[in-house]
Amino acid sequence: MKQWIKAAGLSLVIISSSMYANAGEAAQKVGYVATGQAMAQLAKRYNVPQKLRNEFKDRIDELRGIENSMKTKVEKLKRDGELMSAADRTKLQREMAALESDYKLKAKALQEDQRRRGSEEEQKLVQKIRQAIQDVAKKEGYDLVLDANAVLHASPKDDLSSKVIAAVK
Repeated sequence: MKQWIKAAGLSLVIISSSMYANAGEAAQKVGYVATGQAMAQLAKRYNVPQKLRNEFKDRIDELRGIENSMKTKVEKLKRDGELMSAADRTKLQREMAALESDYKLKAKALQEDQRRRGSEEEQKLVQKIRQAIQDVAKKEGYDLVLDANAVLHASPKDDLSSKVIAAVK
């Protein structure tokens, strides 16, 4: 029985000392960043949507030209279809089918390229934000920086969002 009491006392000492050690570790400096807001502001700053529109302008104009050509042929078929010979009507329908096929193919390729380039630009911004977060955290002495979406409650003084946005080069 005496050994059991000694063991329980020793266990109590060990547990209480580990609690103090954990309490010391908990005194880390923690900050947070609204990364979604930062991404939106930086996308505006770097004018990413306009940059992508300019990059794909020629291909978009080409698709609009195909659309206009298809509309013209549809109108011609509606207007003159009854008066056309069967061979002319068939030829026009084949031209319309070829235009539609070409349009779908080019539109799909454009969509995929726009998505890919958008992702590339987004990744560039993410890398810039990560680097800025690391720089600000190191400079300000923060041990841990979280996304604002993961934080339920925090002091506004620990919000590093504006500092991170300002630090992005």
